[in-house]
Amino acid sequence: MLVLNDLKADEFSPPCMGRPVTCLLAILVLLPMASLGYSSDQLTVEGIAWFDCEDSWASIHDSNGVEIANASDFTANLSAENHTFYIPEIGKCQGVIPVTEEMPELRPVPSEPFFSIESQVCPQDGHYLSCNGQYTTGDLVGDSSDVFAINVSTGHMLALTLVATSTGIEVELHFQNSSSEIKLEQGFILPLNSSIGSSNILYVPISEEGRVIVSVSSPNQNTIWSIRSEIFETSTLQPLVHLDNIIGIGPTPFAYPLGADESLVITKSTTGNGEEFVPLMYRYVYSESAQSEWASVSLNDRIGGIDDVDYIEFQWDCNCQWLATMSRYRHFDAGWGMDAPSLLPLSITSDNSSHPLIVMDGHSETGELTLHMNDYQDILRVETTGWNESIHLVDVIVEGDIYDLEVTIWNIDQNKWEIIDEATSTYSMNKIAVSLSVDRGTHFIRIQHVNGSAAISEDADPVEWQIRVTTAVLDEGEEPWFAASESVKDAASIFYWLIGLVLILPFIIFYLSVKKEQRYAREFASRKNRLEWLSSKLDKGDFVPSDLSRALRAVSSLDWDEALKVWGEPTIRHFTLGIDMAVWVLDDRLAEEGGWPLLIGMRPQELEWSVAALRFEAPEGKLWSVNSTEPRLLSRENEIFLDTIHQNSRLFVQVTLDGQGDALDIHLSGMAGGEPMAAKPAKTIYRSENNSEE
Repeated sequence: MLVLNDLKADEFSPPCMGRPVTCLLAILVLLPMASLGYSSDQLTVEGIAWFDCEDSWASIHDSNGVEIANASDFTANLSAENHTFYIPEIGKCQGVIPVTEEMPELRPVPSEPFFSIESQVCPQDGHYLSCNGQYTTGDLVGDSSDVFAINVSTGHMLALTLVATSTGIEVELHFQNSSSEIKLEQGFILPLNSSIGSSNILYVPISEEGRVIVSVSSPNQNTIWSIRSEIFETSTLQPLVHLDNIIGIGPTPFAYPLGADESLVITKSTTGNGEEFVPLMYRYVYSESAQSEWASVSLNDRIGGIDDVDYIEFQWDCNCQWLATMSRYRHFDAGWGMDAPSLLPLSITSDNSSHPLIVMDGHSETGELTLHMNDYQDILRVETTGWNESIHLVDVIVEGDIYDLEVTIWNIDQNKWEIIDEATSTYSMNKIAVSLSVDRGTHFIRIQHVNGSAAISEDADPVEWQIRVTTAVLDEGEEPWFAASESVKDAASIFYWLIGLVLILPFIIFYLSVKKEQRYAREFASRKNRLEWLSSKLDKGDFVPSDLSRALRAVSSLDWDEALKVWGEPTIRHFTLGIDMAVWVLDDRLAEEGGWPLLIGMRPQELEWSVAALRFEAPEGKLWSVNSTEPRLLSRENEIFLDTIHQNSRLFVQVTLDGQGDALDIHLSGMAGGEPMAAKPAKTIYRSENNSEE
């Protein structure tokens, strides 16, 4: 794998380690794309570049385009400038590009100032491990060693990756605080150069404030190397928002809220390569100051939820990268969103809403006795309704994995809240069937393990059950009757009159509105050439838009020939067997400034038009666009959509067009009698009154 260091402009190098460099070649650290070519311009420091390829090659050009190197295995001296690097198959190469200035050779004493790498500390969310690491490069030409420092704090996990080295190498780590130094166990020793695609990584836990001194040496003085450093936060509690493919580094604590009637099963906990099991611990957290003791858990172990717990805290015990998965189980009964209680309500006034209510219509409800969570009996609720003295037969059938269960029905005295009768049954003929006559009110069904509390065990499997309940009325009892008082009778009479008035009032209003519109239509039709009427109202200044809207509704109720006479001589008229269409040019004052108002009337002859639409075409000049319509219709650009025009109906539409043109053609299209049909008047309308042609 080719590794060519990703340094951002805001990151630092150790003392004398050079200027910041943005190097996109760091992508090559993570993406072994063997067939993908790579080319990039990179700012380098003065130093030595090294490339090693298998069955491939790499090349370097300077800022002037002059080729510096082109081979499968080479070193090249580079100056401090931009260089172009090209690798046709990056998965077949590894290399180092110089991006860090020359480093000191000696390790500082703990109190000695020493400029260190200030890497970003990356949090962990259990889902991603994205971290902006720091890439450092160097060479040992003429040097016995290269030394740099990394500042760290309590709770950090330092991840060091030996990215590439041209020969054998040794990397030693020391930790320094303000007064002392210790040598760390972690380090790298490679007798030969790194291999393409190899992985060499160390995880160093940090327990106090200080710095890690990295010392790089080699028996070969021509060694060229690259190291990536990342710092992860491992002490901050993180919420665990998912249970599949959990990923983390080190003992980072995670919190997961688990309900009292839920449980978790550990299905995976391994190192990042999946080769080793990673021990896992957990504890219950009741509050910020109250927690249980830590407990260990192994693969396939179950963790049960308990009441009054804020969350469960998990911690993976390793200084490594790890992967884990868990499965959550909900131990709910009868679709109630919780486990059914194991005790009856204490009294008639007690809240029984936590007891699942079983509707007695014969449908199935499921649940379980979760024996590993101290659940060995479930109590369900049924309710009967009717008149006083009514008697109901409650019939219960329980099926499933029920060989060791018994079912009891309790008839509860609704006044004393005592059990006055009960019936119990056990497994027989693939089911448990039990019936009992009960009074009106609330009663209970108990599903219990035959061994009672002795059946509870951490290793016991849940016992699943399925229940069906039906009821029948054996005695309806006596219907209660109460004579109505005179005041109730009087109030009822008033109520009936009010309701009658409320119901008939809308019809009266509708009838009066229709008659008013009919009178207006007759009055409107009594005078001809209503276009001149509109112009006169505009001249007087007493025209309102509602006048035109009302006029359109009125004319639509008239016969077609009468309606044409009302509006006066149309500007154009198009008459065929399919459609009779007339167009009038209205006074410009009816539209906003610059708008062109038109009135269009249509009457299908022999066929009904569906999905009908009008398009306004400009034979000359710019396109027309629809500004507004009355009545309001759906429009788009130069089209309005009429939907369906029924046979022998009358439709009048006022359209306002916007545009700079002078000429207008009108095109009607749609489906007539199920067949596509179009109609277009032969005459073109001109906005200038003295300029029109056939």
